[in-house]
Amino acid sequence: MREESLDRVVEYLSIVIPLIDRSIRRKLLKPVQAAFNVDISPLHFMIMKILDEEGTLHITEIGEKLQIYRPQMTYLIDQLVCLDLVEREAGTTDRRIINVSLTGKGKSLLVEHDGLIKDAVKASLSHLANEEVEELLVSLKKLRDIFSKLQ
Repeated sequence: MREESLDRVVEYLSIVIPLIDRSIRRKLLKPVQAAFNVDISPLHFMIMKILDEEGTLHITEIGEKLQIYRPQMTYLIDQLVCLDLVEREAGTTDRRIINVSLTGKGKSLLVEHDGLIKDAVKASLSHLANEEVEELLVSLKKLRDIFSKLQ
């Protein structure tokens, strides 16, 4: 019985995770991205979000968190530097190490972006009945609790 349940969990996860990802990208991120005059991708915002949460990081550390190879990370960081959203800093103990941090402009843009995302999510979910919203909330809390145990 447990093996069957685990198989069903794997099956549902393989269906639900891409469905959630597509829904978020199509219905929420694309309209929000269009509202900005800056031409940056959701991946750029993910980099900025990590820097906002973690502070100054080495490019490799950011890449590990996002599972992105260093050459692509360098390209993405270059774009953010050109837009003055992040800055490179030489390491204090080893000047060969280059760290990246969010600029004030980057923080402001991230706050604005997060506000627009929250508004878009609320608008999207506002069509659900109160019971559905409560069920979703309970389900998301359970998912958070279960996935936090897996780390």
